[in-house]
Amino acid sequence: MEITCPSCGRKTELVTVRHDIPYFGEIVLTSIACECGFRHNDCIVLSVKEPVRYRIKIREDNLFIKVVRSTSGTIRVPELGVVVEPGPASQAFITNLEGVLDRIRDVVLMAMRWRSEEGDSTAVDRCQEILKRIEDVIEGKDELTLVLEDPFGNSLIASEEAEREKISVDDLKNLKTGLTVLEISGDLEENL
Repeated sequence: MEITCPSCGRKTELVTVRHDIPYFGEIVLTSIACECGFRHNDCIVLSVKEPVRYRIKIREDNLFIKVVRSTSGTIRVPELGVVVEPGPASQAFITNLEGVLDRIRDVVLMAMRWRSEEGDSTAVDRCQEILKRIEDVIEGKDELTLVLEDPFGNSLIASEEAEREKISVDDLKNLKTGLTVLEISGDLEENL
């Protein structure tokens, strides 16, 4: 389908493909690649499951455990004060616990460079503390907790080691979805 590039305004093509994936169910893959260099790929899960929260201790001996984060998943590492919330440009990914730490490390390194250029030594010191904790976990000197929450139930930590629980209604209200969600109650014709 032809669309307008959100970056430059040129006409470009949006490609969509439907797949049936184990665990996820039916998904739609979308891809945009414009001549200006703008690219966006996404995986949209068409099903909605029970809201879920996973919790696992990250250690040197379990860094290989698979993590699936849908576009509606929130990742928290409480000991680091890190929260990765979904937003309008949120993208799904499949990685492992070490890959999640690598993603956090990359963002912290970028923030540290920016804060260093601004002369914010307090923020740079905090970034260095976070990077040290991550390195200590990878080297087996420390543990961190990973919490993965998904209001649509499409995220997963693929291990029996992970604690799985239903998210309470109160906690659910505080989670971002990354999507615009329309909730229609009652007779559909009355709401139109």
